[in-house]
Amino acid sequence: MGKSSKKRRVERRPGGKHNPGSVSLSSFRASRALGVLAPAFVHWFDDGTPGASAAALHYLKLVEPVVGRYLDKAAAPDVTDLDPVALALALSEEIAATASVQPSGLPDVEHAAYTVDAIHTYVGFLSDTGRWTGTAEQLADVLDFFDSLADGGDEPSLTKIPEVPQEAALEVLSGLPLIQRASALLRWIGEGKPVTGTGALRLRDIEAAAACVGVSVRGGSKGAVASDGVPTVRSMFDVPLLAQMWAALEAAELIAIKATKVVPFESEAFLGGDAPDQVDEFSMFASCFLEQAVLRHDPDQPWEKLVSALQTSLMLAAATPEPPLLERVLATPDHAPDAEKTMITMLTRLAMARMEALAELGLVTIDTHYRVPTALVGCVADAFDHPWVLADLGLGEESEGQETRTQPPESTGIGTPEKGPGLAEGPILQLKIGLKGSKPPIWRRVLVPAGISLPLLHQVIQGVFAWQDYHLHHFQTGGFRGPTYTPVASDGEDDFYGENSRDESKVTVAQLLPVVGSTMTYTYDFGDDWEHAITLEKVLKSDDGGRLPRCTGGRGAAPAEDSGGVGGWMGIVQAVNDPSHREHQEYREWMGLGPGETLDPTAFDLEQVNEDLAKALLTADHHHGELSRSWRED
Repeated sequence: MGKSSKKRRVERRPGGKHNPGSVSLSSFRASRALGVLAPAFVHWFDDGTPGASAAALHYLKLVEPVVGRYLDKAAAPDVTDLDPVALALALSEEIAATASVQPSGLPDVEHAAYTVDAIHTYVGFLSDTGRWTGTAEQLADVLDFFDSLADGGDEPSLTKIPEVPQEAALEVLSGLPLIQRASALLRWIGEGKPVTGTGALRLRDIEAAAACVGVSVRGGSKGAVASDGVPTVRSMFDVPLLAQMWAALEAAELIAIKATKVVPFESEAFLGGDAPDQVDEFSMFASCFLEQAVLRHDPDQPWEKLVSALQTSLMLAAATPEPPLLERVLATPDHAPDAEKTMITMLTRLAMARMEALAELGLVTIDTHYRVPTALVGCVADAFDHPWVLADLGLGEESEGQETRTQPPESTGIGTPEKGPGLAEGPILQLKIGLKGSKPPIWRRVLVPAGISLPLLHQVIQGVFAWQDYHLHHFQTGGFRGPTYTPVASDGEDDFYGENSRDESKVTVAQLLPVVGSTMTYTYDFGDDWEHAITLEKVLKSDDGGRLPRCTGGRGAAPAEDSGGVGGWMGIVQAVNDPSHREHQEYREWMGLGPGETLDPTAFDLEQVNEDLAKALLTADHHHGELSRSWRED
């Protein structure tokens, strides 16, 4: 197993709860043995990425209980000489042990996958560093065991992501016209450029920005054409490629659009970082751009969705070892019924034109076949290879219990405020809530009733991020200048938020997130400005009967209240874990850390998060008495 594949799995898979079980002699021996190997493991694991050392220690914590169970079973117990049968039994027992923390009685799938990955990584460490003391046949059997687990996953992927050496990936990615044009746009933005109240560039700046992405236009009166033949646009959003680049840069957190200007994020890796950082940044941007260019369509224009579906199908097929023939794709209208031939011809031509636009950016090659460059296969999978994406486009069969919109028949009562937490009548929304700009990422996945109101969602967010509800907040849709939804005082007025704010108690989440992929922002503490991006990932028809709302997964430790926003929190983590930092002791005392304790920014405990969520809902009766009472009565 190469380090590149190991690193990719670590970054994309959420952490889980460590279930230590009972303390036994074998557990103690496992802890001691792994403790001896820990420095070497961290050194092998750490590729220089921020947070890698902490992630390595977290992996060892997941390895420890499995090795403890293994030592109880092996005839000649040794943590560097692993019998494949005994290891498989130990791993199965540890995964089964996580069932006790699940309301359904089933194992925590994300924790199970993370544990398997941790053990697989540990075996890779023993092999790569020459610490494996068993036979070569044993090692081959252990690796075959992990390969069989990967082949038999519960959620098979349509796309098999190949291993690409880091140097080769960087060479391909940095040479893409897409990356070169995005780099030019970032350099032009520099320290910042002014924007209008809608977050768009001013008319006089459109020409320079468009030139960065290879488009020749000017900002001015609608329809005007200069003597040199350069067309004129009234908004940057009239230039599709510029608008897609702009949105992708924002989604990849390379730029931030403020009230009056656009500014770059603190990370400079995209324009000049180390090879691992640049590969990650380039890949992330390419994925975000594909989402913007292919998946973003007007829900009121059904033909756009059909074109998106055709493009998505082609890109996924082009990322396989058997890419689609150009001739066959062009012949699609020939096989359509006569009544639909004209429409299919139009849609096919439009999809082909958009595929050619992607080819100009280097995202796909078109000759006799459509092919995705090997280094970009992972980006295609990130953008398109998800059940809810395919279901929303009508590709294949929908996952059981999943809808693509949040607007069911009126009899379900969706869109009306919920009667209280704990109720699961009607559709269930799966939301992903992430802290913008957090590195390593901090996010939570929650299930809520479709009719949940914004005040209750506020309490849910407070709970899953362990906030204390000391400060003001608001929800916002439609970007920086979109409407805000805020608490309103009992007299119906609230001078602080201003006259443009709307009463959050009158709105449900389903009304603001009407379609899978819809987003809004929740901002907490207007001093620290903790911005939470909320995305509707799925709509489920039913659930396993667990209490709602509840958290089902996540990543990253919740920041401390009043820690100065994302940048302040990252600085505190660095100071606490670096004994040479001048504020090391001060922040350790501020965080209440005792001797020997460290601060793991990647830690995530699902059981604890749900306990915090329950407490947040129970203690909400100071402001929301009816909601908390309904929680207790459920």
